[in-house]
Amino acid sequence: MAVTAQNSDIRPYRFDERLRMIPVDAETLAARVALADPDDFPGLRRLGIALMLLGRYGQALDRLDQALELADTERRRITVWINLADVYRYQGEPSHAEILYRRALHASRALDDPDLVSFAAHHLGKSLAEQHRPQEARALLMEAMRLRVADGDSELIESTRAALDHLDELALPLPSAIETLLGPVPAWSDEHEGRDGNLVRSGGYWIKRGPRAVAEYERLTWLRENGIAVPEVVAFAEDVLVLADAGVGSLAGEADATEVAAIGTQLGQALRSLHDLPVAECPFDGGLDVTLARAHRNVVEGFVDAADFDDDHRDLTPAMILARLRERRPATEDLVVAHGDFTPGNVLAGGLLIDVAALGRGDRYRDLALAERDLAGDFGAEAVAAFYTAYGLTEPDRTALDYYRLLDELF
Repeated sequence: MAVTAQNSDIRPYRFDERLRMIPVDAETLAARVALADPDDFPGLRRLGIALMLLGRYGQALDRLDQALELADTERRRITVWINLADVYRYQGEPSHAEILYRRALHASRALDDPDLVSFAAHHLGKSLAEQHRPQEARALLMEAMRLRVADGDSELIESTRAALDHLDELALPLPSAIETLLGPVPAWSDEHEGRDGNLVRSGGYWIKRGPRAVAEYERLTWLRENGIAVPEVVAFAEDVLVLADAGVGSLAGEADATEVAAIGTQLGQALRSLHDLPVAECPFDGGLDVTLARAHRNVVEGFVDAADFDDDHRDLTPAMILARLRERRPATEDLVVAHGDFTPGNVLAGGLLIDVAALGRGDRYRDLALAERDLAGDFGAEAVAAFYTAYGLTEPDRTALDYYRLLDELF
């Protein structure tokens, strides 16, 4: 089902059997990218698309974020949202892609721009088809088809017709090793869906897919080799990770008044064991350079939920928080092997660490700040005191705690 775009001698891409863009001549395109030095919106957008075609997704997001910051009209913002969504879809983050596609579709309808509506609906339809949601996909693709027929652009009509004709073939298959374990279409459970939209529970397994699943597999392997209790990896293939259900709840579960100190103690002991690992041997970077860059991306692309800010940050916007973080950045970092999202919900009873995709060399206060915040909110001062006693810290640095709690607002 290989479909080549018309005028492929002009365009740098064609469509593969799954109707995704791939470069016509990757070597020539890479050479052009190497020479490119854009400083305006059109050039940055073209460069972002070219980098996506080459599979250099991180660089593509960087350039498209720059283009988004330069976008001076609603139409330009919408086109970049669609481009960004394409990058996230191609690199295996469908939830990010869906948010951006839907935002573009909503804005296109508000702008009453049939051309943009058709593009947003077409791309969102293909994305949903890939995620085994054919009914939603067909409705969107039919909407795009009606608009494209009215416009009369034969190439765009053919593109949408190809997607409709091959709708079932667009669904992303599982790697063969995972399919052998779970079957071709596992019974996904909406009740256990993760915040990134790629975590589900099926048949006693936790299943993750995408770049975060790859990152988590690498970190789980390293932690296990260094004596930290983590879930059992049942299978890993391509970008799909299958974990065994540990059969125990997290420390965030409800506790009566006699257990709050024990919860703080377990959390403190688990974090001390993690932070005592030799930081120089940790191959993963979770420091401020990396973290602030990700925070900037979240702000630019609109992925920050200001409604979820802590009470003392409610008067701030995401952009204001980012500016404050840059202004107040600590001069040094007290580096340890940091979890990156250390909350009672990410530690199972018995000290088992889960959701470790953000683990890396980072300041200990990134973990301490989140642990204190959640313990105080869920269990009170007694749990916090027990946590610090077990961790071995008598006088925590309040300035550092405040800084890293503020940083977490952007994630």
